[in-house]
Amino acid sequence: MRHLPLLPTLLLMSAITAHAENPPSPLLRDLALEGGFHLSAVSTADPPLEIGNVLAGVPGAAPQWRLAQWGTRWNLLPAPETVSADGARTRSNEGKRVTVLPGGLAGEGVVLGVNGPAEYPDGPRKHGEPWPHLLVEQKISRDDPLTAYAALPFRVSFRVDRCDGPPPGEADPGLHTAHITAFWTAHNANRASAGQGDMLWFGVPLFDARHPLPPGHQAEDAGQPLASHKFIYTVEGSRVQEGPVKLGEWRTISCDILPLLREALETAAARGFMKDSRFGDLRLTSFNLGWEVPGSYDCEITLKGLGLDAVPAAP
Repeated sequence: MRHLPLLPTLLLMSAITAHAENPPSPLLRDLALEGGFHLSAVSTADPPLEIGNVLAGVPGAAPQWRLAQWGTRWNLLPAPETVSADGARTRSNEGKRVTVLPGGLAGEGVVLGVNGPAEYPDGPRKHGEPWPHLLVEQKISRDDPLTAYAALPFRVSFRVDRCDGPPPGEADPGLHTAHITAFWTAHNANRASAGQGDMLWFGVPLFDARHPLPPGHQAEDAGQPLASHKFIYTVEGSRVQEGPVKLGEWRTISCDILPLLREALETAAARGFMKDSRFGDLRLTSFNLGWEVPGSYDCEITLKGLGLDAVPAAP
């Protein structure tokens, strides 16, 4: 087996073993999706940013997640919602489909599908134009600095069920793809810091239609009108996965994101971002996972086994 630099599994296991007296605690709520989702607007420029609740499994349960549909032509709010005999809940329209299978992200999974050709009826996306997102998102309410943790074990299982792209020669790899990444935001929440309020994006990639394994990406968040212009640090797929992602096959990512977050901050500072922030200033503030489809791809993924835990550092 070839060596993978900083493959986090061993680091994760040693951190958890060393701090067994301080058991990990979950950072994500309602993985069964009993409360369903708040549904986002189609643009962050059009308040209110949440326009309704969808796909609840338990009547009256409050949503802990948001289903983000930024950049779409096809708003899911008026779409019909169906429940199958086994309890799977689905809402779909011309541009997308979301199915919460029994048990949600803690059980049989969630299916996210985007119909890229329906999102681009006038031809391929052009530079600077927005693109559709279909993400499950949650705010992280813990106020601990990253230095309060010995490890942050992350895990997710996924299967790319379909990814049908445009005919050969019609896609520009610099503009067009379908990809899915687990993203976190980390904010400087230290009131005594000159960098208070600054933030970065940190990502662990699952799939990119252009590559057998997704490459890393470290750059300013740009390329569309409503971009944050903050630093994005996405690790190379080869650091958390082995072998190419194959359609229809299950695979699992299990890694400790804590040392990778430190790398992200160091890289951001070297590129001129987050210069007034230290690692102990940062808090995890949100998580999202799902499709971004800046190309005419008809794609679908099933996600399950999601988890993010906090292992406390020794006192």
